[in-house]
Amino acid sequence: MHEKSDNRRYAKVWLYFTYYWIIFGVSTYFGQFLPNEWRQPLSLGLLVLILLTMIVQRARFSGLIMSHIYTIISGLLAYATFMYTLQDLGPSVFIKNVILAVSAFIIFGCIGFFMIKDASSMGRYLFVTFIALIVMSLVGWFIHNPIFHTVIAIIGVFLFLLYTLYDFNRLRRGQFSPREMGFNLFLNLFRIIRYVLKLARMAKR
Repeated sequence: MHEKSDNRRYAKVWLYFTYYWIIFGVSTYFGQFLPNEWRQPLSLGLLVLILLTMIVQRARFSGLIMSHIYTIISGLLAYATFMYTLQDLGPSVFIKNVILAVSAFIIFGCIGFFMIKDASSMGRYLFVTFIALIVMSLVGWFIHNPIFHTVIAIIGVFLFLLYTLYDFNRLRRGQFSPREMGFNLFLNLFRIIRYVLKLARMAKR
């Protein structure tokens, strides 16, 4: 019975994971109609909102309302970013980097679920690094230095790969709620893909 209950919870996690990707996909479609002058204010506003939410809650911004706000706004903003990256890298390189990001997500997930007994001690360090990354991203809006932005992207890739390991380890230990975990895994994969594509663009330059 206990195993069946765990399987149901795992299934719910992946249903929520799919649910957030569907919302993101629909929002990305409508992102083509978003006026260009709205993009920067929305991006800055979203970063500030995430930072304030995390500081107040002392946890990741995975609440019901905030998770939907993040997914929708990220989708609206992602259309222009993905189209620009697709044109810059070309379809073949773009797809290869997305596959690389998804593969890394799966590998770190497997490590966290099958190979590590308890990764709970990582949580506090990942949280602090996440806040630091958001602050650096805000500062990055005013510093047009390629090296600085490359450092942000590298930190972002490794941070969300480690968050993937950490979250899959929480799955193994049963310390999760399906909706929150589904959103966290969506966030991890989306951010890994985004930072990998950003590094690919920078490497091309």
